[in-house]
Amino acid sequence: MKTLKESYTVMIIPTPISKAYRFSFSKQALKIILGTTTVITILLVVFIIQYFYMVGDMWELKSLRKETRSQKIQIQTFASNVTDLKKQMARLKDLDAKLRVITDIGPPPQSDQLMGMGGPEERGTDAVYQDGAVSAEDIKKMDQDLDRLKTDASAQELSFEELTEAMKDRRSLWASTPSVWPVRGWLTSGFGNRISPFTGSVTMHNGIDVASRRDTPVQATAGGVVSYEGFDSGLGKVIKLNHGYGMQTIYGHLAKVNVRIGQKVKRGDIIGFVGNTGLSTGPHVHYEVFVNNVPVNPLRYILN
Repeated sequence: MKTLKESYTVMIIPTPISKAYRFSFSKQALKIILGTTTVITILLVVFIIQYFYMVGDMWELKSLRKETRSQKIQIQTFASNVTDLKKQMARLKDLDAKLRVITDIGPPPQSDQLMGMGGPEERGTDAVYQDGAVSAEDIKKMDQDLDRLKTDASAQELSFEELTEAMKDRRSLWASTPSVWPVRGWLTSGFGNRISPFTGSVTMHNGIDVASRRDTPVQATAGGVVSYEGFDSGLGKVIKLNHGYGMQTIYGHLAKVNVRIGQKVKRGDIIGFVGNTGLSTGPHVHYEVFVNNVPVNPLRYILN
């Protein structure tokens, strides 16, 4: 004798006059269907929740990346500014050294502390700016550079204060010390041994050559008195100024002169014009500085 299995019948009637559709499910089958549907629904809900969490994380990640890029640019700009400050400090140190040579007051009291920025093997803010890679070590290095810059700036301020006081006491010496370019142009030959363009042999060049257009004004590099004005077989039309304190300057290869012997001049006065006289390969000024009758490198004294 067969046992009737318990089942459920679902009847669907699309319209009142349509044929009815019947579906029968056993109790076991219905349990399986309901269980499967429940699992799928739970999985779908979990998936949707995870999806929204992932979307939120993606937006947060995108925002963090944007913020990181912005911070990276700011750090690189900051590194570039630190590099520029270091270069400016180097120029100030060079100016300080030249002023101390001119005023003859010796090295600054904290000269051993100035510009303690590390050697060429050290990765610094220059490298951060060039390759764009920023690490915790780079940030630390920039902090160290800033601390050193603050120290150097304080030391440089004290040094300039000392120089200011020294210059007040040496105002006459300062006015008589050659400290500017005699003419605006291009430095074509420096001080020291060089191969002569006329003989091809190594000779001592007692000054510097500054090329410029013909008839460009030539200025006195310091206050003084015209001690000589005339013609030299090598330097052509030449002017010599006596500045006192054992200092003299010479200006050669001029096209014409604008002063006379015994005339007093101030720094910046026009004393002649660029030419090509004497032994010269083109328009330029040959400029010499003598201290106690010994030729010295004029670049040591030029400040501008």
